[in-house]
Amino acid sequence: MRNARLLAAGSTALALLALPALAEYPEKPIKVIVPWGAGGDSDLTTRVWADAMEDILGVPVAVINKAGGTGVVGTTAVAMARPDGYTLLNAGLSNVQVTPNFAQVPYDFDSFTPVVKLSSVPLGLLVKADSPYADFEDFAAAAKGTALTQGSWGAASSGTILANIIADQAEYDVNYVHANTTAESMVSLVGGHIDSAVSFPPAFDPHLKSGAVRLLAVNTASDSYADVPSFADLGIAGDFEGWSGIFAPKGVPQEVVDRLVEASTEAMQDPEVIEAFANIGATIDFRSGEDWVADLRETYGIMGEAAAKVSN
Repeated sequence: MRNARLLAAGSTALALLALPALAEYPEKPIKVIVPWGAGGDSDLTTRVWADAMEDILGVPVAVINKAGGTGVVGTTAVAMARPDGYTLLNAGLSNVQVTPNFAQVPYDFDSFTPVVKLSSVPLGLLVKADSPYADFEDFAAAAKGTALTQGSWGAASSGTILANIIADQAEYDVNYVHANTTAESMVSLVGGHIDSAVSFPPAFDPHLKSGAVRLLAVNTASDSYADVPSFADLGIAGDFEGWSGIFAPKGVPQEVVDRLVEASTEAMQDPEVIEAFANIGATIDFRSGEDWVADLRETYGIMGEAAAKVSN
C-alpha cells in the first residue's frame, strides 16, 4: 500500500512538471484603446506612456484610437474585453466618471479596474485672438445678453459638464458646438466658426503660443499662463481639470495590475517622459492604489448627484 501511494505521488509530481509553466505577464503585445480621436490630450499622454512602457516591458504597446459616441464606443470595447491585461483603456474624467452618470451606456465605474493615473490638465476657456471679449467678465456679460457658441466635445463630456457648472455660477448661457476631440474644437475656434471653446493645454497651447487664441480663464493660475485668472479668482467654485490614466477590464489578475503599476512608476520617472508631458502641457500627477481609487469613486458619486439634479 505504501509503495502504491509513493507511486501515485510520483506520478502526480511528474504530471505537474509536464504542465507548461505559467507565463509571466506580459508575453505578447498590449493594446491601449484611446476612445477619442488623435491629437487630444488623452491621446498624446497615452502615447508618451506607451512608448516608455515598451522599453520597460519588452513587448509592443500599441495605442489604438477608437472614437465614437463621446468616448462610449472605445470604452465599451474595453469593458467587454477579456480581463487578461492585454487590452487596456485610456481612462479619464469624461469617459469613466461623467458619461456613465449622464448617459445610458453599457458600463459603469465598476466595469473596470483602475491601474494608474498619469496626468492632470487644467480646463481653460478661450476665445479667438481678435475676439471682442477682452476678458472673462466681457465674455460673461455678452453671453448674458445672447447665447454665444462654445466648442466642446460631446453633450455628456467632461468639458461640457464642467463648462455648464462655470456658466451656471457666472449666470450666462452658451450654445454648445460639439466636436470629436478638443483638438477639433480648437480648429473651429481658430477658424472663426465658434465664439469660444473650453479645452485643455495639449489642444490649446499650440494656438495660444502662436497668438491665434486668447485664454480668458483657467482652472489654476500658474506661471505658464501669466496674468490669466483662475476660475476661483473669478468667484467660481469648483475643480475644473481633466485627467488621463490607464484602466483594465474588471477581473484582471492583481499580478497584472502590480506589474503595470511597477512599470508605470519607472516610466513616469524617466526624464524624457517628464519633458514630453511638459511639452504637451500636461502635469504629471501619478497615482495608484486604494486611496486613489477611493478618490475616483467619490468623484463618481458627486457626478451621479449632479446628474440626478439635471434629470429632476
